Amino acid sequence: MAKAYFFSDVHLGADDSPKEAEKQRILLEFLNEIKKDATHIFIVGDLFDFWFEYKYVIPKKFFLLLKTLKEITDAGIETHLMAGNHDFYLGSFFDEYLNIKTWHDEYTFELSGKNFYLWHGDGLGKKDAGYRILKRILRNKTNLKIFRWLHPDMGIPFARFVSGSSRQYTNQLNHLRDESDYKNFAEKKFSEGYDYVMMGHRHNPLEHINGNKKYINLGDWIEYFTYAVFDGEKLEFKKYIK
Repeated sequence: MAKAYFFSDVHLGADDSPKEAEKQRILLEFLNEIKKDATHIFIVGDLFDFWFEYKYVIPKKFFLLLKTLKEITDAGIETHLMAGNHDFYLGSFFDEYLNIKTWHDEYTFELSGKNFYLWHGDGLGKKDAGYRILKRILRNKTNLKIFRWLHPDMGIPFARFVSGSSRQYTNQLNHLRDESDYKNFAEKKFSEGYDYVMMGHRHNPLEHINGNKKYINLGDWIEYFTYAVFDGEKLEFKKYIK
């Protein structure tokens, strides 16, 4: 029987603090625990606070996580990674070396007779017009090529600074706004035949139920350590007890 786990917004590598090291320890503990019974794992964006795929370079501070993910896929667990607004530049590394399927936008699938809709959710809000413009600029192929010319010892610290500023600003806005845009979007997906809609980005754990259909905002692994699990029959929203 299927056993699928869903989480988002870890923002691994945000800084070099002891709190950040503890967050990684908890995440690795969680992954090693769910590896015992998972058939599927879905990471719904912003696993990293910054990820840029160079041709030859992989940031060494992510080694333990990447090793654990490889062990998970080697164990036959189907694993998916969605691009968020902080780790949007996913090239071929995860697919080619870790056997992790990557998705740059939405991902839909059927599992045990249930229809799922997954998306990180960045840019969904009606007031996110400025971000949608910025997103096009950041993902412009010419700008990506220019950034790649920077040595990683320069490019990565600069990107972490920009990413940290963006994360703080986004978090402030997320807590000020209501969730109506996201709930309305989920209701639309329900009407299209989806049973479960899951997104991240907001960092606000949320469960919205309409009959036997359910929308979950997966929260984060900075403050809440929340995740969802589907056991082949029902979808539950949980908090990881550290």
